[in-house]
Parts: sequence; structure tokens; C-alpha cells
Amino acid sequence: MKLSEKAKKELTRVLDETGENANGIRIYNSQGCCGTSIQMDVASHAENGETAINIDGIDFYIENVLIDTLTDVTLDHNGFGFLMNGLKKESGGCCC
Repeated sequence: MKLSEKAKKELTRVLDETGENANGIRIYNSQGCCGTSIQMDVASHAENGETAINIDGIDFYIENVLIDTLTDVTLDHNGFGFLMNGLKKESGGCCC
């Protein structure tokens, strides 16, 4: 995974404002009515089933099953939210 400058700036701001209990960003799968979706949250450390990776000075705790999925993704920010450019969507489900 790569970070755009806008995403790096926004993630740094979020981590600075969150305080000492958040050292990095957790990326994980969440099951919904339309299949799985990738979620992000602030976190203090990697948990079982996650890999800790530092990208451009920001720690990420990525669910192991997502490592290959995120290889060619660039995390960006458009002023309203984060985007995962290059993410290949799963086929099927009610939201596709």
C-alpha cells in the first residue's frame, strides 16, 4: 500500500488529535449485508491476525487477509474522506 501526500497529512492530523492511545491505523474487514468492506480505525498496537507495517512514518496494523488485497492500493484523501485507489471490488452482493 502507498499513501498520497493528502492521506499522509490527514492521518497524521487524526493521530495527533487522538492522543497517546492511538499510535497507528488499523485496517480490517467488516462484514455487512452486501459482503465485506474494508474499514479503518485508530489503534495502539497490532492484534493477533494483524501485521504491523510502517508506511511513510505512519504505523498501520493490517488484518493479514488484506495484505495481498492492499498491495497495489494507494490510500488518498479527497477533503471529505479516505479513498482506496486501485482497490479491486469483489463481484456480487447487493451493493455492486
